[in-house]
Amino acid sequence: MMKKNLFLLAAMAIVAFASCTSDGIAGSPTDISTEEGVSPAIVFSGGSSAITRASLYGSDAASKLGGKFVVYGTKHSTAEDMAAGNDLVVFNNFQVEYAASSAGLTGSNSSDWEYVGKQAYDATPTSQGIKYWDYSATAGHTFYAFSSPDITYPQDATNDKVVVTKVTADETSLYNKGYQVTVKTDADLQKLYFSDRLPVAVSAYDKTVTFNFRNLASMVRFGFYETIPGYTVKIDRVYVDDDADAPVTTFAAMKDSKSDGFYASLQHVKRTADQTLNVTYYDNTDATIENTPKVSNPAAGYDYTLKIGDGTGLFNTELGTTSSAPTWAVAGGAYTTVYPFDGNTNPLLLKLDFTMTAEDGSNDVIRVRGARAIIPAEYVKWKGNSAYTYIFKISDKTNGTTGAVDENGDPTDPEGLKPITFNAVTVDVTEEKQETISSVSTNSITTYAQGAIADEYTADSPIYTVISNASTGAVITPTALGDAAGEAQVYKLNKAATEAEVFAQLTGSPMGITMTAETTTRETTVPLVGGSTATISNVKFTPSAAATYYAYVYTTTAYVAPTYEVQTSGTYDSSATYYMQSGSGAYFAVPVTNATSFDANKTKLYLQTAAGTPGVYDIKIIKVQ
Repeated sequence: MMKKNLFLLAAMAIVAFASCTSDGIAGSPTDISTEEGVSPAIVFSGGSSAITRASLYGSDAASKLGGKFVVYGTKHSTAEDMAAGNDLVVFNNFQVEYAASSAGLTGSNSSDWEYVGKQAYDATPTSQGIKYWDYSATAGHTFYAFSSPDITYPQDATNDKVVVTKVTADETSLYNKGYQVTVKTDADLQKLYFSDRLPVAVSAYDKTVTFNFRNLASMVRFGFYETIPGYTVKIDRVYVDDDADAPVTTFAAMKDSKSDGFYASLQHVKRTADQTLNVTYYDNTDATIENTPKVSNPAAGYDYTLKIGDGTGLFNTELGTTSSAPTWAVAGGAYTTVYPFDGNTNPLLLKLDFTMTAEDGSNDVIRVRGARAIIPAEYVKWKGNSAYTYIFKISDKTNGTTGAVDENGDPTDPEGLKPITFNAVTVDVTEEKQETISSVSTNSITTYAQGAIADEYTADSPIYTVISNASTGAVITPTALGDAAGEAQVYKLNKAATEAEVFAQLTGSPMGITMTAETTTRETTVPLVGGSTATISNVKFTPSAAATYYAYVYTTTAYVAPTYEVQTSGTYDSSATYYMQSGSGAYFAVPVTNATSFDANKTKLYLQTAAGTPGVYDIKIIKVQ
């Protein structure tokens, strides 16, 4: 018995996320398991991935989860499959409860989370017992978990605001063995969490089972700002189709005027009716997120008018003038909770009237009616555990009319302003980021023209360029005129540019600069003031146009651009680095993590066929008046 107690103390010392055990009490659990012929206790910890995008741990996670979660866990002697028969239930929706500073007081608690002695979410067991890792389950254990303050222990399917049923078999995919969830209208979506599906291999049997929870709800907010010079802008009203029982596809149908909240036409899941949702762990578009919960609404009821807020602070209020400080549909920019709907295929339609008032003291007022905007469906596919911000910008490029509108509120007079533009920002959008570091060792370049002010030259007057070694001061003689290593050339530019921009253009980063080689000569004599001359190696050219920029370029190492081949007929290679081409022609590396993603994007993916070589240049911009 003493040895068994020592074993339990060792199990207590397993710390979440540390992936280590205590050797200071009675050796590792593996050692004790071998001695005693038993397996270490299964213990749990929880982390909350909140919509703030910050992961929370310990008491912070417990606070988000209401101090409790429910665990369903199975073990497998053969590879897990779609049927229920291979899932030998170990945890039948056990309740796991948080108690601060309780870690180590029992063998089933290493991280302040305890399940022994609690009432299960299912009717049985009424008093949960300790569970141990079973090393004969050679194909591993699998765990799921959820949390909500709107459930009771045991489950009350009639009165609970949230009722959760574990799906134990599915004929299409083992990743669809998630949950069926009934959510009543007064349930708190912000506090309904589901964990990632968590397979545990035999090699990790002595570790704490640590869940990552994700909130089921989506959060949305809408804001406006204006950039019309000389005018303030106030929104008067918005329009929707109050009677819509199907997706709204035309602005003409949006003729019901509203000023008691932000309204737009968009199909979304009803908050005014009970919903039955499926939580599964598979997304056919990206196999890399198999173990992340996905929410679907297989038989959801839909609304076709989206209403956010009560209009306080939005209508008849001067709009903000920057995207960073817009006027929000809900005061302070607070989010509104909505059901996730990442299967949405309908755009958001916005139609509104607004008033412009001159700021010059004239009190000139212009009313714009029937202004419209569309957010594509791809930007309103709301996912759980995500927050979405939509900003509308009203500018002098807006649409709508200052004249007459028809009975639907649509312009009949010419529209003198251009479309509303918008920014759509979501916290779940991956930001593609390219970082480059360029190192340039610059020799000294001197330019000279008779009678000219330094760096300000005139057309049709010869300019002499001399390059000197930055360390020794010795003049460098170009081997030839051109762009090969050791050569020099002068280029006429199509626009003003800096040395760094020309360098970028020369080394494969499009800067919108057109570089046209000028007629140049290599000289050894430079005429100086007073009729004297100097003997010095130089490159001479005569600018042909005024108000023009030129670049002197000495090539130390010529740049050779990498070459790329599109992968239209290729196959996925997990070890390869794939590239995409930007609109400006630059290639940038992108992560392609699986064959599904590769096949979906192969017409835009490239492999580098030759690495090319970097270029080293000395550059000086020459401005001609």
